[in-house]
Amino acid sequence: MSSQPVLTGDLSFFDLADLLQLLSADGKSGVVKLSSRYVETPGVIYVLDGNPVNAFCDGREGEEALYALFGWGEGGFEVSREEFPGDRVIQKSAMAIILDALKMVDEGEIEKVGPVQYTGDKMRDESGRIHLPVARGPAFSDYMYLADEEAFRAGDRIIEQGRHGNWIWVVLEGVVKIVKNTSMGSVVVSRVGSGAFVGNLSSMTRPDHPRSATAVAEGEVLLGVIDTRQLTSDLAGLSEDLLYVVRGLEHRLAMISDRAVALKYSGKPMSGLPREIKPVVRQGDHVTKMFSIEAGQAYLVQENGGEKVFLGAMGPGDFIGRLPMFKHVHEPDMASVYASPDLKLSILDTDVLMAEYDKAPNLIKNMIEYTSVCVSLITDLASRNIL
Repeated sequence: MSSQPVLTGDLSFFDLADLLQLLSADGKSGVVKLSSRYVETPGVIYVLDGNPVNAFCDGREGEEALYALFGWGEGGFEVSREEFPGDRVIQKSAMAIILDALKMVDEGEIEKVGPVQYTGDKMRDESGRIHLPVARGPAFSDYMYLADEEAFRAGDRIIEQGRHGNWIWVVLEGVVKIVKNTSMGSVVVSRVGSGAFVGNLSSMTRPDHPRSATAVAEGEVLLGVIDTRQLTSDLAGLSEDLLYVVRGLEHRLAMISDRAVALKYSGKPMSGLPREIKPVVRQGDHVTKMFSIEAGQAYLVQENGGEKVFLGAMGPGDFIGRLPMFKHVHEPDMASVYASPDLKLSILDTDVLMAEYDKAPNLIKNMIEYTSVCVSLITDLASRNIL
């Protein structure tokens, strides 16, 4: 039989439960292959007469592997007409598997694969302790960029807030805590895992740029050291406009991290927001353009259930608006933008920026996407004062 795909799709639109129901209803046989940027190897499901008979996922086989694949909410799938090469391992029907899996997902028994990994269905346990989710990057495969590997033990400091340095690491194994040090105390603003980056591109393009946070190994951690010469060469090929946007995104991450700490200690969600401002982008608006800030200030405010939270202020060197490559940033989905009376903007050509981004090296695109995920995650934590 042909191994060419007869059906392909996006798991965020048509998930595994829907796909298995479709194959079951029509009594189809074949092979389902799932792919995710956050997993190195594809998941595979063999289907015979509409029922799954075996599955493989990250070293697991059978029912265990199949249930794990229900956690893949992002990625793609393809179905091909291939014969099943082995014995039947899974005995349950498709519908029984689907019902069990959906219940397990709801109860937090199946790990969700994606940019954010939650350790459970709640971020606070019964004692009030906080269990922050883990932000991850796409599965790392750009080994040409690795200059070395470094191992760290629990409590080891990888970088120090306020110090200078242009080293960047990618997390290969383990979890790293990102800590903001303030006069009121130290606060863990995020936890990052495999595929995440420690350090940012601004440290490469602006030598005077200090580290904005401290990174501490939560347990045993293995990091890959990124080859700065190769990365510097790649960055030199980017336009000033794209570098401007990348720096603006990284500034947003530092800004929202600082604001999250301030909200933790003040408990005043609108403190610091001036009165003489007017909206230029409202949360929920349809926005297609992007602007650089030339003068004045722009203020981000999130509205949720009638409550408002001031997220931070931006000025010259920052941007407002929407760029398709930023799936997890602020306006207009997560926040409104208010302007000071002297705000001046210049339009950025999003078509040109997207064309350049699409051709950029994969490592740089992964770092940009990972940063936007962190912005979204910390914004969510800050707006709910969960730190």
